[in-house]
Amino acid sequence: MKKRILILSALALSYSAFSFAESTVDVSKPIATINGVGVSEAELNYFISKLSQKVPAERALQEIINVELLVQAAKNEGLMKNDELVLEIKRSTSGLIATHYLQQQLLKLEVTIEDLKARYNKDYVEGNQAKEYNANHILVKTEEEAKGIIQKLDGGAVFTELAKTLSTGPSGKSGGALGWFKPSDMVPPFSEATMKLEPKQYTKLAVKSQFGWHIINLNDTRAAEPPTFESVSKELSSKIAAEEISKIMQQLHESATIVFPDK
Repeated sequence: MKKRILILSALALSYSAFSFAESTVDVSKPIATINGVGVSEAELNYFISKLSQKVPAERALQEIINVELLVQAAKNEGLMKNDELVLEIKRSTSGLIATHYLQQQLLKLEVTIEDLKARYNKDYVEGNQAKEYNANHILVKTEEEAKGIIQKLDGGAVFTELAKTLSTGPSGKSGGALGWFKPSDMVPPFSEATMKLEPKQYTKLAVKSQFGWHIINLNDTRAAEPPTFESVSKELSSKIAAEEISKIMQQLHESATIVFPDK
């Protein structure tokens, strides 16, 4: 039987002490009352379960009592009439409900190891068109210097020898050798120019970057090795979860009546 994997949303909830004074939790048998407001055992257990570190029940209960006392004091002083606080409560409450709803929907989503591996093959193996490049380069300060070097190359000069004597970059001593790299490893102008070359070609126009002016000689290309399944399995799970959330939101939008009154 296939092992079931539950894909959970990357949305994280941060729990701190809060009051259930207006909740529907059964407080017919409270374990404590604060000015008539009951705290149930279910509330205490739930609060403890959401703490990042386990604490004694007495300490957790005291924290709930402390918060309830502060809430009551705020209400007594009319703080609940503060527009900013009311809006913040609404925003926080709505966000909590929305997050919980999405989590519950994602718990219904079953993804097996086989499903993840199929997605891995699709995204990273079959669809892997990425290349790695092996190149040498010469870096100089001005475009005039670069143009002069290109003229020498056109005249038959050896690229690696020019790099050793003229390049200001750290790779100059080794003939400008950069080894194998992915386009994302280099600054965009360098990568874009490199990808346009065929093996054994060099750039006929100097390439400008924040480091100076480059002349690039492409040695060879190869297909990039895909990452291992183990290294991207969590990323794949998150991607599937994000796609499911997107699907849920699209369905909700399509079934909703949303009106923007003219101002």
